[in-house]
Amino acid sequence: MQDRGQSGRSQGGGAGRGAAGRPSGRRPISPRSPLEGRQLWRVGDWGGASEQIGRQWERIGARCLEGLIGVERAGPDGAVYLPRRALVLAADPDLAAQVQAHGKSHADAILIGVQEDRSVLEPVDFKWTLETANPRQVGAEVLGDLLLEAPPLLAAHLAEALIDLPSPETPIYHDGIFLAPDHAENRAQLAPRGPLDPVWAVLCPIDAVEFFPPLPGWDVALALARSDGAYLGTVEASERYYRLGAGVLGALRRMRSSVFDDTLPTVDGPALLAQTRRERRLNTTGEVIAYFDRALTARAEVVDRLRDVERGAYPYGRYREDLTARGLTTAGNNDRRWSRLYGSVMKELASEVRAEGRRLRNGGASDAAVLAELDGQRSKWLARGRTLLDQRLTTRSEPADAEGVGG
Repeated sequence: MQDRGQSGRSQGGGAGRGAAGRPSGRRPISPRSPLEGRQLWRVGDWGGASEQIGRQWERIGARCLEGLIGVERAGPDGAVYLPRRALVLAADPDLAAQVQAHGKSHADAILIGVQEDRSVLEPVDFKWTLETANPRQVGAEVLGDLLLEAPPLLAAHLAEALIDLPSPETPIYHDGIFLAPDHAENRAQLAPRGPLDPVWAVLCPIDAVEFFPPLPGWDVALALARSDGAYLGTVEASERYYRLGAGVLGALRRMRSSVFDDTLPTVDGPALLAQTRRERRLNTTGEVIAYFDRALTARAEVVDRLRDVERGAYPYGRYREDLTARGLTTAGNNDRRWSRLYGSVMKELASEVRAEGRRLRNGGASDAAVLAELDGQRSKWLARGRTLLDQRLTTRSEPADAEGVGG
């Protein structure tokens, strides 16, 4: 594929605060905090609200994308082109996984159409909020780079989609668009009021009643809205309370678990919230959020302590000494290999530390008491780390890939 077509759109504007949309700063939340903007996102992400909203928008957005098929659009060189079909990466989990593993930037979907005697490929990215939209993400260059050595499944899907279109071997790569829900914040991002040229976006009407109720935490959102006397008839109000509800549900699940648990428990969110409000005398939503912010901050300190215990179980310096004692070296090109090996050892050792923590916790000890006991067993964990190292050295010629632990 070649001949990357350009529409002449400006590459300026639209830069967000980071692709992941994660809030910056961790200042304590007070009962009188406004709970807006980045702070609202921070609360919501206690329960994965951004991820849940993003996935739901991918599903709804794929349906909106179908509405662009068969409708003429501005194409390369100012001429129109006619979209004939769309390829949504997430529609095939194997395709999505392969593209993700490919490691190159990519949009969520590709519109496939015809302009006179040429095929056209236009990237489309589903964005819940245009605040994070950067036109480079849907540029023709990014699409061309992805398809230069396309993952096998993507190449197969595109070949099938192009087979009955003109010039299937040399389609034009056209600058794409963001497909976003039509709500007030997204409209405010578009020029002349906002930084993003409207040519980069298509806004799609959505129904809040369809969008939010299937998401985990919506029942807690309704409980908070009822206590505030809030009406959830708009997308904006529903999103606000969904982020609060998902965050509270995530906090409730964490507060009912130990730092040694592999998974968080399932809880009756509205009932447990009502119980917590009675016991803690939390009258307003602001007081509820401030209480959980303090509780989760304290829990995070315990989690950090657990990580310190895990890292101290087999320090990297001891690991290097053990390699040297076994006649091995970490110098030169072997550094990466030994880092992978250390990561593999530490992953299993941390799993064993947590399993022992769960056993002690089940005996009635607190997380803090268990951490103190585990930290006092450093000689045991050091010996176990060396055993795991020897096992890997004798059974593998090359360490398996694992997430490295810094040295």
